Amino acid sequence: MRDMGEPGSYGWIVVGVSTAVNALTWGARSTFALFYVAILGEFAWGRGPTALGYSLSWLCFILFAPLAGWLYDRRGARTVVTIGGLVLGVALALTGRVTSLTQYYLCFGILSAAGMACILVPSTTIVTRWFIRSRGTAMGVVSAGNPAGAVAFYPVNAWLIATLGWRTALATFGGIVAAGTVALALRYRDPPTHEERPPGDPETTLPPSARSSGEEWTLRRALRSTRLWAAFTMTALGVIGYQIMATHQVAHAVDRGFPQSTVVWLFAFGAGCMMAGNLLGGWLSDHFGRGWVFAVGSIVAIVGIGCLALTRGPHDLPFLLLYTASGFGFGMRIAQLSTIPADVFSGPHLGAILGVIQAGGGLGGAIGPFLGGWLFDVTGGYGLAFVAAGIAVAGSAVAAWFAARPRSPRRPTPLATLQ
Repeated sequence: MRDMGEPGSYGWIVVGVSTAVNALTWGARSTFALFYVAILGEFAWGRGPTALGYSLSWLCFILFAPLAGWLYDRRGARTVVTIGGLVLGVALALTGRVTSLTQYYLCFGILSAAGMACILVPSTTIVTRWFIRSRGTAMGVVSAGNPAGAVAFYPVNAWLIATLGWRTALATFGGIVAAGTVALALRYRDPPTHEERPPGDPETTLPPSARSSGEEWTLRRALRSTRLWAAFTMTALGVIGYQIMATHQVAHAVDRGFPQSTVVWLFAFGAGCMMAGNLLGGWLSDHFGRGWVFAVGSIVAIVGIGCLALTRGPHDLPFLLLYTASGFGFGMRIAQLSTIPADVFSGPHLGAILGVIQAGGGLGGAIGPFLGGWLFDVTGGYGLAFVAAGIAVAGSAVAAWFAARPRSPRRPTPLATLQ
């Protein structure tokens, strides 16, 4: 029997759980750079083959995300997120034991992607089901867990590596991820049905800015919808643009003569700006529309990319500072990546549909870092790579506009009425 307690208040506990498991999961992905350096120091695999393990984890996410969504629709977040936490913890621990590239690709590239998908897809889907009118605000809080994971676990994993060595550090961090995720997942509850919500609950209706067509979607029907592929494109292009910048921003700043200590603090400030953008962008989207907020965030992000491109040396510190502050714009956009499709495709198959859309993020994550590095190798600088990032961000905004556009319920034609 379902124990509902107070439906309205418990939704925010679900938000807290999802935020925390997202922080643990993104902590594993965002701190990869620390372990990457340590692995390079022990093995003579080369930078390209070693970095391929990271790209492989994004590529495999494309395969596992729809499966994780399908499992969530049938088993619920508690079960699937628990499995994901255990799988990701084991994957990290096994990565600390590898002695060959093949083992490394299997453990970090494939197994960790399965664990991440089983955590990230259900943890976002369940929040979009708990909240309707405040969906943007709730997803803004959950999205803040992504940069929070980097801020929290960069110093933790750096200390673990320095103290225990990278192998034991990975096993220890894997244990933290597994134990934390499993303990948190036990707090999940399924959202109340429409009938179970108390009378007058504002969460029973969408805000006017996010009205859907009222259609009931199956996965098969959604796959034939241009709105699903617009949302997929929004996610893929958005992650391409973001990953080009996130992967290469430090290298560009150091190349321009900025001290590494200065760069670390500046980009920590950027992560804080992104968290603020997550929170405010989610709230604004509930009141002014998802597409508008995504567009404004895109403009801020593109201006920031331009500022980094104009940074030529330490005397251009104001440009670098403006770029890090533009993390606010990137954050405004991130909160919409699940909220926009959830508005459109709400229903019993939302998990599988969001899994397909989030697979676009896996595609973008695989392309972005490689594209930025390849353009640098070809041109000898990051100028063209930053142009590509700006175009990708702009393209994702256009796709978001198509995915989020208001749509009225289809009226039956006279012929349909007669039939």
